[in-house]
Amino acid sequence: MKLPVIALATITGIAHASPYLTSVNGHEGIGSAPLGSFGPTITLDLSGINSWDLQGDDSNEQLAVYQPMFNWVIGVSWDVTIVTNGGSWLSEAVIGFEDELFLTPGIGNDFAGTLSFSSGGMVDLIGEGLDFFYSPDGFLDIEFFESFDDVADEVDAYFAAGSTIQVKFAYPAPGSLALLGFAGIGASRRRR
Repeated sequence: MKLPVIALATITGIAHASPYLTSVNGHEGIGSAPLGSFGPTITLDLSGINSWDLQGDDSNEQLAVYQPMFNWVIGVSWDVTIVTNGGSWLSEAVIGFEDELFLTPGIGNDFAGTLSFSSGGMVDLIGEGLDFFYSPDGFLDIEFFESFDDVADEVDAYFAAGSTIQVKFAYPAPGSLALLGFAGIGASRRRR
């Protein structure tokens, strides 16, 4: 029997988003901060990114998105196709944002195979109580991992060609958070 490593938190709000998005320690969001300016929405190509082992494992692949000025994540969307290897399930592939927010596109699909998943548009993280600030170094770290590791140091799943996620950024009104540097956008793939 497979036991999930990440316990799903009970989330209130829009029904279509709640099964897919979870957070740590019952994160309540920070939407009470005065809304300042909306920043960019960045599309990240996940084509060929692998999902290896449990969260934090050195084998796991990551993206680091450089966006120092707008470091408040207020929305996320996804259009992905997950392909599993061996006995790994579609429900085990997880995308972790800064250890704050966890996206499990294949949740409930406890079987191996290939399947596409879509959010059907941008999910309002403020409305879901899941918005968050990320580290002041200007990098939003995104880790790809498995909630259950079928075989250590082996790829359990990967994201097929054309798989993307979008992240929407903002910053609170001046005075509620010091603005950091000039805006810059960049992403790099790396392994821990």
